Amino acid sequence: MLTGLTNNKNICLTIVGLIAALPTRDTLLRVAIPSIASQVRQLNALVIVTDNFSMSARVVEALRRQLPRTDVHVLSSEKAGGAANTWNTGIEYIAVHWPEAYVAILDDDDQWDPEHLSICEDATRSAGSPDVVVSGLRMLIDGAEVPRDPPLSFSVEDFLTGNPGWQGSNTFIRLTTLLAAGCFTEGLKSCNDRDLAIRVLSLPDPKLVFTGSHTASWNLDTDRSSLSSRKSEAKRIGLAQFLALHGHRMNEAVRHRFFERAENLFGWSEEEIQAEVGVAAHA
Repeated sequence: MLTGLTNNKNICLTIVGLIAALPTRDTLLRVAIPSIASQVRQLNALVIVTDNFSMSARVVEALRRQLPRTDVHVLSSEKAGGAANTWNTGIEYIAVHWPEAYVAILDDDDQWDPEHLSICEDATRSAGSPDVVVSGLRMLIDGAEVPRDPPLSFSVEDFLTGNPGWQGSNTFIRLTTLLAAGCFTEGLKSCNDRDLAIRVLSLPDPKLVFTGSHTASWNLDTDRSSLSSRKSEAKRIGLAQFLALHGHRMNEAVRHRFFERAENLFGWSEEEIQAEVGVAAHA
């Protein structure tokens, strides 16, 4: 899966950032955008897609003030609500305007270290233009880091049972690879990152390179309701949808780990998830 090193410094790389913005958060200008502005290697362009709402002129002006060196594009998704649909609106736009780009995704409440894009770019050049560059994504709960090692390899089975460390804010992927994998599964309530990873890893001979260091942060706030909250109904539906999509890939041991993790982390039993599977399969 890892590519050989070529150390080609002459590759002309276009990196386009992608953010799906939710109307219920105020973190875009406070958290995500300042981390983009601080990048050693600036984005060639940033596409921000709002999830079925119009961003005010005041916010758009503030965005442009914070990112004077970046070509900023603000769109509004007219698809059904949800992160997958919103991301796909942005991916379609990027495909028209920067067809050879790498896409760097950042959630609107997460942040990149200043060296994140430069490290991803260096890895891309050294590894001969891989499909995906995977950096470590540290997890912060109420601002405190939960120690975990950055990933160094992936398999499909890893994502059938859980997520070993590839999520929204450390997604750095070649646009053509993203399109070949089918982009995000629209209507999927959760597990979007796991679903995409499985489809990318199922492509013929995907080339992934791992930086081996944390350069992005995933912020979790225990006071805020989210998909990761215990007994989140959207999470139960999403797990059932994921099972309907990928259950045929699971052997008995993998299935057991899938349900065990779902109950331990999210409070949903196998019976409760299975009760939704028939509905999810026809959604």
